Amino acid sequence: MLTNSPDSPRKLYVELTTLCNLNCSMCVKQSPGWDCPDDLMPRQTFQSLTPLFKSLDTLNLNGVGESLMHPELPAFIAFARARVPQTCVIGFQSNGMLLTPSLARELSKAGLDRICFSVDSPDAEQLRRYRAGAELSTVGEAFTMMRKAAGRPSARPLSLGAETVVNSQNHSRLPDMISWCADHGAQFVIVSNVLPYSAGDAAHSLFEAVSQRCLDFYEEWEKVFRAEGMNIRDSYRAYYTVFRTSGQKKQVEIMLAMLEEARRRNLEFSLPGVMQVDFARLERARESFARSAEIAASLGVRLELPELTAREPRQCHFVQSPSLFVAADGTLTPCYYLWHSYSNWQAGTEVRVRQRAFGKVPQDDPLAAWNSEEFVRFREEAAQEEYARCGDCSVTPCDYVQGVPAPFSKDCYGAAVPCGICPWSGGGFSCLR
Repeated sequence: MLTNSPDSPRKLYVELTTLCNLNCSMCVKQSPGWDCPDDLMPRQTFQSLTPLFKSLDTLNLNGVGESLMHPELPAFIAFARARVPQTCVIGFQSNGMLLTPSLARELSKAGLDRICFSVDSPDAEQLRRYRAGAELSTVGEAFTMMRKAAGRPSARPLSLGAETVVNSQNHSRLPDMISWCADHGAQFVIVSNVLPYSAGDAAHSLFEAVSQRCLDFYEEWEKVFRAEGMNIRDSYRAYYTVFRTSGQKKQVEIMLAMLEEARRRNLEFSLPGVMQVDFARLERARESFARSAEIAASLGVRLELPELTAREPRQCHFVQSPSLFVAADGTLTPCYYLWHSYSNWQAGTEVRVRQRAFGKVPQDDPLAAWNSEEFVRFREEAAQEEYARCGDCSVTPCDYVQGVPAPFSKDCYGAAVPCGICPWSGGGFSCLR
């Protein structure tokens, strides 16, 4: 059961638009499975969320699109500010390209508390490759405009930060990127791995869905094989050899002992899956993260780093910090992963995600939807974490969780929540929370 099951969400994520002024290669809108039309949230839809405002500690006004493209963004912030608790943090994430000095002042006057800009590289040309249409100098100007707007005597204090997506091509520049952000007044930096929306992106993702405990187990047994003068990677070839040499028989004997030990530890362990992990690249990424942490600490920047391998126990921030996600058309959803319908790539295979809807505003009462039996049961089952660990399985993604040809209904453990295949629960992805 949920340790805390409030009758209203504490965090509300409202997607004001699916429109965007950029054409980023890493965006979900480039996913083959993306079927959401470009849209702007109507005022009536936003105002219908009012019953939720009184209990919020966080209101984030962004989603797939660029929030600055919504013409009523300052008005929406002002409307919410008059109705949320004084301590509620209102913020959003932006690419910063559309910000002007007058708009920055409007946002500050309306009651904005927090904003973070997308900065994926301190190199202007590299940033253009990742975010087609983005200009590093313009992002720098956006930082300056928000600092000036927040410096007015009557302005609310503003938390200013950056959000960056790292992959195999840009993680080495992360320390320099943090320095660049600090020079432009960033107080925090949120780092996330890239969620691959295509097979090409998957090759550059740093996040390994295999759990760290499985990698530790593998390295422990790799030493056993090495002590016998064997390579653990030859185990399956030895196992499937019909006429084995004495050395191959010994190899298979050790491999079977390893798998038996995994069973004794109640460890889901896939040797073929672990052997796909690029340990050298993983170590290089860890070194980049370590250098970044040192730079951030020296500059007084609060740094949020993602996991590079799936954590255990799993944890969903969106369940543990009761959250509700609202799509631009008013659809009420439980989490980032199920906010929309799209495709992503895991273990070299397409996984089709279907939006999980629990109502739609303004037609439905958002509080009634939140407290519906179906939604409460979903959150409770997700919080129990009694679902499959797909990243540690040798057949992932299987027909249970792949979402094609049939939509997901339950995993191999019988869990009706798709958290087993969700990379967010493993800690590899971050956002403004």
